[in-house]
Order: sequence, then structure tokens, then C-alpha cells
Amino acid sequence: MRMTRCLTLLAVLCFPAAAAADDSGARAPLRTLKEAYVSALQNSERITISAEAVREAEAVYRQTLGDALPELTYRRTVTRKDRTGSTPERMFRLSKTDLSGYRELAELRADTAEVRRLVHERLRAEQLLLFDVAGAFYGYLQSAENITATNRLVDLSRERLSELQKRVRVGRTREADAVGQEYQIESLLSQLEESERLLESRGNLLSFLADAPVARPDAIDAGVSRAGRTLPPLASFLARIGARPDVRAASENRESAGALLDAARADRLPQLDATANYYTDRPTSNAGNDWDVALTVDVPVFDWKKRQGAVDEAAAVLKQREQELRAARRLAELEIRNAWRDYVSARKQLDLRKKSVDLARRDYELQARDDRQGLVTSLEVIESLNRLNAAELAQNSARLQERLAAVNLEVAAGSRPEDILK
Repeated sequence: MRMTRCLTLLAVLCFPAAAAADDSGARAPLRTLKEAYVSALQNSERITISAEAVREAEAVYRQTLGDALPELTYRRTVTRKDRTGSTPERMFRLSKTDLSGYRELAELRADTAEVRRLVHERLRAEQLLLFDVAGAFYGYLQSAENITATNRLVDLSRERLSELQKRVRVGRTREADAVGQEYQIESLLSQLEESERLLESRGNLLSFLADAPVARPDAIDAGVSRAGRTLPPLASFLARIGARPDVRAASENRESAGALLDAARADRLPQLDATANYYTDRPTSNAGNDWDVALTVDVPVFDWKKRQGAVDEAAAVLKQREQELRAARRLAELEIRNAWRDYVSARKQLDLRKKSVDLARRDYELQARDDRQGLVTSLEVIESLNRLNAAELAQNSARLQERLAAVNLEVAAGSRPEDILK
């Protein structure tokens, strides 16, 4: 009986852990770039930190708003005097100190701009995360394409090696030709091993970014290629500079600095302290007075240039933020121009590489035919196969660059990730 109870307890304790393991293992593998990005967005520590920074700024805004409004308190005071004993006093107090109106509004403007700045920075972080995920996703595909191309060449090389070995046995070709073909096969197998290493490495990176398993290469959906689409003119991308999240963040930073300058200038204005009390219980000597109001006005006269120093400091900060905004706009324009040029070049390179592969494949077929007829040497056939190998690897590399350049152009222009992934 005791053994049965122990086994039952062990099963109860272990079942949740086993269920959790089954749930994690049952997660559907990533098959598209959109799935990978959504998963990465949910699991990115940087994005979570950015979101919490926005919440922090919103909390600071609420504090500033609360400081700008009067405070209502309930106070109870007990005064003990000689002979007369203790006298209690209870009241509701509505008070506001250091009220100028202009400063409070300026501080609220600054905090509002700070919230918007952090929101734009979070959006920019989401865009950059998409580019990182796209690099890992398309790099994973490129490695798989390299493996497919290399395996195809290995099969061709082995077929030719078998044919050469038959010729060697009947004395129609040299043994050195067969050895040269074997050397080429080993070189291709070495290349294949490197591609498989990169496939696993890039798959691990993609799984790390998305915190999810990655599907087999043959189950990955690369999406519709942008290579055949009409490319909008450069001017249409440059017109979107102001919408880039980092540029908008710099603009909000300048707005915040301008509001803080107004707040610093407001310190030179008269300050008002207001207090209103409503008494629910007072000593007998003041029993007839149920309420009172006090107003105090402080007019700054001389403070050894302390307030002027604060104004000068805020003005210097504002000029820095203006230059940062200018730099952000100029850098955004440079990035868009370079990204547009890179994408144009990547599309042209991909077209050229496709033609190169077609020519290299045709060249190898002709060389193999002439080799069977004894019109070319074995070395020429090997060189032809090497050219085909290099052309296919270059085409895969060009396809990767075209895919990444398309995403980079949209990110540089400030497009939202959900629009890029349509």
C-alpha cells in the first residue's frame, strides 16, 4: 500500500513537468518569415524593455500631471497646553504650491513628447529586429540551396567518375583522369560539409531569435520574390524620411527640450501658493471659523543668476537636440539612398547570375558530350564543372542579397514590419 501511494504521488508531481515538456516539443516549427518575426517579437528582451520604458514614461507623465493639480488631504492635529489640556483640530486641506501655470504646462508638454519618443524608438527596434530575423531566415534558405546545388554536382561527378573508370579498364583514358575526378568529388563533399555547418548555425540563430523550432528547409516558404516587381523611384522613398521612427524620435526629443526650456524660463515668473482649509473640528477659541483661504505670491528678485544658468543650460540642450534631429534626417537620407542603390544592384546581379548558371550548365553539357567523343581533355571537363559550381553558389548568394536588400530598403524608408511582411 505504501509503495502504491509513493508511485501515485510521484506520478502527480511529474505529470505537470512532462506535460510542459510535451507542450514545448509540440510547438509548430517556423515555416515563414512572418511566423519567425512574430515569434521573435514576442520573445525579444529588447522589445520588452522598450515597451516597459514607454510605460515608465507614461507613469512619469501621470506624476507630472498630479503635481500640476491641487492636492487634497485630511489633517488631524492635537495640541496639548498647560492647564487647558489637549485641543483637537481636524480639517480638509486643498493646497497647491509653486503654481505658475506656464511651467506646469511646459513640463506636461515635455513628458508627452518623451512618451512619444520612446514609442517611436520601440517601433524602430521592431524594424531592426525584422532585419535581423530576415538575415537569419534567408541565410538558412541560402545554405539549404547551396546543399541542394552541391549534391546535384556530386551526383554528376560520380556519374562521370563511373564512366571514366570504365574507360580506364578498357584503356580508352588515363587513370590520372579518374583520380582528378575523385579529387573534385572530395572537394565538393568538403564544400557540402561547410554548407551543412552553416545551415545548422543559421538555423540555430533563427531559432534563438524566435525562441521556436525551425522547420526543415524543404518545408520553408520563402514567400513571393520582389525581384519581378516594379521598383518605385528613389524620390518616393526619400519622401518618407519624416515618417521614420528614429527621425520622429529625434523630433520628439527636440520638442521635449523646447518644453523644458520654457519651463526653465517660467521659474523667473511669480510663484503662487494657495491653501484652502475646511475644518470639521476646531478648538473652542476658533469655533466660529469653519474655513480659511491663504494666498502667497513670491516674486523672484535676485538669485545670483541661478535661474539664468538653468535657462542657458536648457537652451544649450535644445540646440543639441536640434542638431541631433538634423543629423538623424541626413543619416536617414543616406541610408535610403544606399539601400535603394543596393537593391537595384542586387536585382541586376541576380538576373546576371541566373544567366551565368544557364550558360555554365550548357557549357558543362557540351564539354561532357565532347569528352565522350574524345574532342576535349578531362581537365577541361573538370574546369567546366567547377565553373558550374561557382556559378550556382554565386546565384544563391545573389538571391540572398536581393532578399535582404528588399527588406533593408523598406526598413530604411521607415515601413512598418507588418506592411513589409504582406
